[in-house]
Amino acid sequence: MTRIQVLFKVEIPVALPMIILGLRYSAIQIVSTATIAAFVGLGGLGRYITDGLARSDYQMVIGGALITALLATGTEILFVALGRLAVSPGIRAGHRATQPA
Repeated sequence: MTRIQVLFKVEIPVALPMIILGLRYSAIQIVSTATIAAFVGLGGLGRYITDGLARSDYQMVIGGALITALLATGTEILFVALGRLAVSPGIRAGHRATQPA
């Protein structure tokens, strides 16, 4: 096999679960950071939380927190589905076998 064939037929498929995991963690981090950005006046979903705290409107705080939690959960589900679709079943089975019980 040529170097390119080894890269695309062996190395990338074996590394794909870790690549998707890194993207998943990064996406969740972006969601949480975007929420925190409202505390310094940059807006975003955290705006509902900060405005609710300033007004003592706890329904608004809970609403903002629920929306953020749903967005983070939706992002997580999206990346889990992407991992199931993109990663070969043989590699997924081998990955599960190496995880500690």
